[in-house]
Amino acid sequence: MPKLIIVVLMILMVASLASAFWYMIKDRGKSDRTVKALTLRISIWVALFLILVGGVYSGLITPSNSIRLHPSQEQQ
Repeated sequence: MPKLIIVVLMILMVASLASAFWYMIKDRGKSDRTVKALTLRISIWVALFLILVGGVYSGLITPSNSIRLHPSQEQQ
């Protein structure tokens, strides 16, 4: 479940960034829709960061070591 929330928030961040770009091109700086879209993106980022920190702190998300050592380098 936490992974689904993280993926949805990341998709929303990209969509907000794309809409800010669209508003910037379309409005040519005459409205504040670009600022609102970027503010939404920052808010989503803060929520995502807090969810990640809370998930690691509570144990719902466990960090893993993705670097595989050569068998001769492993600790015994």
